[in-house]
Amino acid sequence: MSLDQDADDWFVRMRGPDAADVRAQFEEWRSVPAHAQAYERRVRSFDTMMFLASTGTVRKRNLDIAKPWVLRTAFRKYAAAAIGLMLTGSLVLIAAQRGFGEPQSLSRMEVASLEDAPRHISLPDRSKLILDRGSRVQISYDHNQRRLRLLVGRARFSVAHERTRPFIVEAGAGRVIAHGTLFDVELTQSAVRIALLEGAVEVRDASGGNGRKQLDLRAGQRTAIEGGSVVKPTSIAAADSQWPNDMLVLGGVEIGEAVAVFNRTAPSPVLYELRSSRPVRVTGAFRRSDPEGFARQLAATFGFRVEELQDGSFAIVDGSRPET
Repeated sequence: MSLDQDADDWFVRMRGPDAADVRAQFEEWRSVPAHAQAYERRVRSFDTMMFLASTGTVRKRNLDIAKPWVLRTAFRKYAAAAIGLMLTGSLVLIAAQRGFGEPQSLSRMEVASLEDAPRHISLPDRSKLILDRGSRVQISYDHNQRRLRLLVGRARFSVAHERTRPFIVEAGAGRVIAHGTLFDVELTQSAVRIALLEGAVEVRDASGGNGRKQLDLRAGQRTAIEGGSVVKPTSIAAADSQWPNDMLVLGGVEIGEAVAVFNRTAPSPVLYELRSSRPVRVTGAFRRSDPEGFARQLAATFGFRVEELQDGSFAIVDGSRPET
């Protein structure tokens, strides 16, 4: 069996009912760099196919006549079933849109980053999307607008400029409208957070649904929508814009905030239980993919200790704390 066929089989199994049972075996297989690259190619190919499959042109095609090198046997079976489900959803969406007098949707899909962080996705209009770990976004394009809804987590949007078709991101009670720019949107339990890295965007809260502009955000600013209202913008902190990179660079950040920033994309959390009231500020570069290294580097720098917990996470504790 070829490497691509192996990747096809794992793609199907990790989206099937026995995914939890075979995860350890899958992770061992994927630990080989060539295997990981083949698997990522499969994931990206499937996202592209799902998006194209929802367009009017492709809906008229017969999936069974696709060339074998496009859809291999196992991959094709899963893709056909998934596209069928997705197309059903598209029909429901179109019917709902017609009921409200809106234009028919040309394409719709939902993408997620469940296993890898961050995940890079290219969109058909040349825009780009980066999803944080555990994030999901719904994408819907038509002739008049490009609309995306962040359902869970955080995403970075690099928007290709189109003069006549705005790029709209909805999350919770907030909405961001852009034409060509680079910005982050994060959905938390209590707020929607927006950080603008390049260009300019309009930020609207729930009360601005009828077209009333709430805030023009400028590059280097961040804001939030809390309690249904847009809060006053502030400057972006360096750590806030680094999350798509594996390296996290911190400069004089209080240890509680440093741990919180690190945990947002870490494969397992780092905890800290410090009785000391002395101020501790963290400066340095850390790999987001290495929680143990992060915890031990902080402990060694400030005279703390590290405890490995039963769930595999690591806790930074006072050096005077007795061993357990």
